[in-house]
Amino acid sequence: MAEGEGLVLEGFLCPICKVDFGSAPKLLSHFEKEHNEDKDVIQAFKDFFDKAKNKILKNEMGSGVDSEVQTSRKVLGYSPSLYKPQPLGAVRSHMSYFNTVRSHHLEHYTVETNKLLIRLDKILKNLPSDPLKRKSHEQQVVPWVDEKMVRLCPSCSRSFHLARRKHHCRLCGFVMCNDCSYSLDLDVARKMTSPVSQVQAASEFHGSTSLQQLKRSNSNSSLNSVMSLVEGVHQKLDLGLRVCKECLHLLECREALRESRAARPILLQFYERLRSYMQDASQFLPTYITMCNSLSYGESTYQLKEAQALWAKLLRLAENIDSLSKKILVLGSADTENPPRGRALQLQQQIRAAATAFLRDEMLGLPSLPTEAKYLEMQEQRRQELKARIQEEEMEAQAAMQLQKQRKERNQDRSVHDERANAHQDTVLLDSGWTPEKARLFSSDDPMVQQMNNLKHYIKEAKLAQRVDEVEALERNLQELQEEYWRQQERKRQAAED
Repeated sequence: MAEGEGLVLEGFLCPICKVDFGSAPKLLSHFEKEHNEDKDVIQAFKDFFDKAKNKILKNEMGSGVDSEVQTSRKVLGYSPSLYKPQPLGAVRSHMSYFNTVRSHHLEHYTVETNKLLIRLDKILKNLPSDPLKRKSHEQQVVPWVDEKMVRLCPSCSRSFHLARRKHHCRLCGFVMCNDCSYSLDLDVARKMTSPVSQVQAASEFHGSTSLQQLKRSNSNSSLNSVMSLVEGVHQKLDLGLRVCKECLHLLECREALRESRAARPILLQFYERLRSYMQDASQFLPTYITMCNSLSYGESTYQLKEAQALWAKLLRLAENIDSLSKKILVLGSADTENPPRGRALQLQQQIRAAATAFLRDEMLGLPSLPTEAKYLEMQEQRRQELKARIQEEEMEAQAAMQLQKQRKERNQDRSVHDERANAHQDTVLLDSGWTPEKARLFSSDDPMVQQMNNLKHYIKEAKLAQRVDEVEALERNLQELQEEYWRQQERKRQAAED
C-alpha cells in the first residue's frame, strides 16, 4: 500500500523498490543484482518465497478439510508446514480395568436383585389374608428398621408427623414416607418370581381379602392401625406390597431386561405375518383355479358367488403382501442417525424381492372368472352338448343291439345249415377222384378223410363270415390233402392188383 495515496499494489513486487516484475524469476534476479549488499536479507527472502510456494502447492493438492485444519492451527499460533507429523507414542489398554469395574457394577446389581426376588418369593408364599398376620409374616421375612431411629424421610428429607406417617419397605425394611413409597401389585409380583402367571391363586387371594381387609384390629393402642383405618375409609385400600423407589427400580429393570430378551424384533413380526399371508394365498390358489376352470366350462359343481368371494379374498391377500413387503423395505429408514445398512438392509431388500416374485409368479397369471351372463351361456351350451352326447350314445347302443341281433340270427342260420350239411355228407370215388355226391367222407374212420371233412366245414364258415383270404388258404390245404389221399389210394390199389 502506498503511503498517502491509499493504493493497494499486487503482483511480484520488490520489497525495496516496489516495482512489479511480473514473475518470480525476474524478481529474484532483480533482487540479486540491485540489492545484493545484504546476503542475510536475500536468504531470508528466498526462504520466505520457498515456504509460500510450498504452501500454495499444498493448498491446491490438499482437501478442504486439511485447509480448515491448517487455518485453525494458524489461528492457534503455529503453522503446520513448520512441524512434521508427530509419531505415535506409548499405547496403553484400559480394557481390563473397564471389565473389572463393569463386572463389579453388574455383580452388585445382580446380587441385590436376586436378594429382592428371594425375599419377594418368601413373602408371597403362604401370604395370610388377615392384615395383622400379614404384617407379622412380612416382618419375619424382612426385618424392619426401628422407626423411632428415623426422624426424616431418606428420600425427600421431610419430617414425619400425623399427616405424613412412616412406612416400611417390605423388601429392604427401610423407613419412608407415603409419597416416597410405591405399591407393587401382587399379580405383577407373582409374575416376577415365576414366569407362569398364577391367575387362579391371585383370584382366590383377592376374594378372601376383599371382605377381611376392612376388619379392624383388636388393638386400639397402635396409632398406625387407627390411621390405616381412617385412610381406608377415604381412599381405596392397597392390596399390593409397599416398596421403596430403589427396590421397585431394580425389579422393574430386571423385568424389562427379561421382556427385551423374550421380545421379538419388529422385522421378525412383520416377516411372520407376511409368510402367513403367502401361505394362505398358496392354499387358496389351487381351489380358485379349479373353480374357475369348472365355471368356465359351464359346470354346476361350484357356485359363481363362492368363486367371486374367494377371488376377493385372494385380492386382499395380494394387497396385504405388497403393502407389508413395502413396510419391511422402508423399515428403519426414517431414523436418519442410524438407518439400516449392510446385511440388515440386504435382508429387507431380499424379503421385498421374494414377495414381488411371489406376486408376479403366482397371483398375476390367474385366470379371470366369467361374468354371470357368460356363465349362463356356458351352462346352456354345456347342456346342449350333454344332450347331443346322450343322443349319440343312445344311437350307438341301438346300433350295437341291432348288430348283436343280426349276429344271433346269423349264428342260428349257420347252425341250421350245419345240421343240413351233416345230413347230406359228401362222398369220395377212388377211380375219378373226390366228389361230394359219391363219397361220404364224414362217416369214414380214415383220419385223412376226417381232416378233409373238417376243412370243408371251415371253408363254409369262412365263406359265411366273408373271409376271402382264409377261404383261399383252406381251399389250397384241402386240395393238397385230397391229392395226397388220392396217391395213397392209388398205391393201395396197385398193391392189391399185384
